[in-house]
Amino acid sequence: MEKVLEQKSSYLYLVLIAAWLGWVFDGMDAMLYNIVMFPAIHDLLGASATKAEIGYYGGLVMSCTLLGAALGGILFGILADYIGRVRVLLITILTYSLMTGLSGFAHSWQELALYRCLTGFGIGGEWAVGAVLLAETWPDLRRTFAGSFMQMGWPVGFFLAAAINFLVGTHGWRIVFFVGAFPALLTVFLRTQLKEPEKWVKDHTRRCELKLTNKYETEEDKEYCHFTFRLLFSPKYIKYTIIGFLLSAVALFGVWGATYWIPAIVETLARSAGISENAIHGRILFAITLLNIGAIIGALCFWPIANKLGRKGAFLFYFLTGLILIPPIYINAKDFNLFLMLVPIIGFIGNGVFSGFPIYLPELFPTRMRATAQTTCYNGARLVTILSPLFTGLLIGVYHGNFSYAAATIMSVYVIGIITLLFAPETKGRPLPE
Repeated sequence: MEKVLEQKSSYLYLVLIAAWLGWVFDGMDAMLYNIVMFPAIHDLLGASATKAEIGYYGGLVMSCTLLGAALGGILFGILADYIGRVRVLLITILTYSLMTGLSGFAHSWQELALYRCLTGFGIGGEWAVGAVLLAETWPDLRRTFAGSFMQMGWPVGFFLAAAINFLVGTHGWRIVFFVGAFPALLTVFLRTQLKEPEKWVKDHTRRCELKLTNKYETEEDKEYCHFTFRLLFSPKYIKYTIIGFLLSAVALFGVWGATYWIPAIVETLARSAGISENAIHGRILFAITLLNIGAIIGALCFWPIANKLGRKGAFLFYFLTGLILIPPIYINAKDFNLFLMLVPIIGFIGNGVFSGFPIYLPELFPTRMRATAQTTCYNGARLVTILSPLFTGLLIGVYHGNFSYAAATIMSVYVIGIITLLFAPETKGRPLPE
């Protein structure tokens, strides 16, 4: 008996490490482009390219990645409900790894945009499918730990990307992308070690039996004959779909608004402090490092907070602290060293709240549509929040070029999240819906 429990516990951690590594490599891949964007786009446009042109086309390529992540995430989520969590998880890791490698062969910005869009397909799918696999494998009372640990992988990916750039970046941006393809090797190992969760196997068997017999006797049986994406908008589930979408949109909009302009603010404050032009880039990198340290701590802290206050209480904690603490940090961003000291708080709140989604969203929907719901709520929100940097840019114009006031204003989006929580169900202590 003890041996069986030990084997089961070992397998739980194997699934956790697999989902975590998948998300680490997701974060690494996204950060790699941010690190090499300038030299890559400059090389592809030619020596005569201006900074403005590099920024413009680099932004277009980034938008293609975000669009691919949103659309690919929804597609892979639907597939995971029909053909299995593990199978689709492996496909997504293979997709973003190989497309990252192919990015190193790009000969034009359009070609790079295509590869990055396809990379986004894998990135968007991996997180949601990995989160569902984790939720269906780990026991109910320990799911908060697993979800928080998995989410912590994204900021860890930043440090891995920085390490890769440090080790091979001097050899050119193409080599950096080639090294980014190595996570594909992870799929070889995972293919032999992971198995589909029992919840999905049982549900899939039921789906196949109903399809063969064509006897849909109960209302629950009839749901199996409907396309999973369509079920999200049925009277039974539309409320949960809207709640999942709004919470995701608030968190995404908030994190984009809170973190996107940190490099610009640090640059402005560094110049005011008399720091030399050559040293400013290092200060920006240091600020982003502090941001990600805060993100790691914030992601892990969601676990004990959710256990103590419940899922809604944990979301409320992050939304309220974001609304109360982040605006003053930006509005009073006048001292360079003080701002750097406070940057981890922004990462703790803005990034930490995302640990709630691999925990809470799977608890809202039954197995037969869980992956579709997870990806649609989150990646549907991602489509909307692509506009966040644009909206922040418009606010900068309103505030006559003041990045700090624009970022502080964006934090009012957390009010929408707080209102949404009034209508959200509390799922603490409940088993996953079958």
